[in-house]
Amino acid sequence: MRFSKFIVILLLLGIWANAAAQGSYAHLRSWEGKYPTYNREHRNFFNLPEIQRPLRRLLSQHDYYMLTRGHTKEGPIEIVDNYLRVFMCGSPRSYACDHITLFIIDLNDGSMYAAFDIISDAPRYYSTKGKFTDLPERVRGWRYTERD
Repeated sequence: MRFSKFIVILLLLGIWANAAAQGSYAHLRSWEGKYPTYNREHRNFFNLPEIQRPLRRLLSQHDYYMLTRGHTKEGPIEIVDNYLRVFMCGSPRSYACDHITLFIIDLNDGSMYAAFDIISDAPRYYSTKGKFTDLPERVRGWRYTERD
């Protein structure tokens, strides 16, 4: 009897934690289809406190600048399998689409992943939880730009 009560309590705590996490990041879904920095509403996705704080702790000052302001081109924010994803490229010195960067947020728990220069000999990966390569291929793969 005690064991079954313990299992029920653990199950309820798990459900509550999942609901709380989704509640914290679910509002980011409203950014789907919008551009992180270039949009009509003059809002910057990277200036949201729940995005900015963890990124400043995760990235060097240079990488933070490149992610949030240093790219010349950016794609719209996409949602793939409950992950928010955006591709960016270019640099302050180039109008070409070099220095391809991928930024991902897990909407379940808010963990963040960034990959810089993903199509190069020396890509750089950052994550607040686990490794970038732990993400599903469908989410982290640069080939997947549309939903299947």
